[in-house]
Amino acid sequence: MKINSDKLRALAAMSDTELWAEIGRMAQGFGQRLPREVPPHEDMEKIRAALSGAQINLADAMALLRARGGQK
Repeated sequence: MKINSDKLRALAAMSDTELWAEIGRMAQGFGQRLPREVPPHEDMEKIRAALSGAQINLADAMALLRARGGQK
């Protein structure tokens, strides 16, 4: 999947619920299942920070998703 900077900005601008749903759809495309329950806002902000390239990197964001229960 190719994601450009415009798509990253659009994702970061979504509400927590919209962003989590989009992440869930992306994860499903890779054979992963994430819980439907939206993580705490603080965790969603960490994901947004990764999308914008600030504060944490993508590997840290993936670790956060795995901690939320992503499964194959």
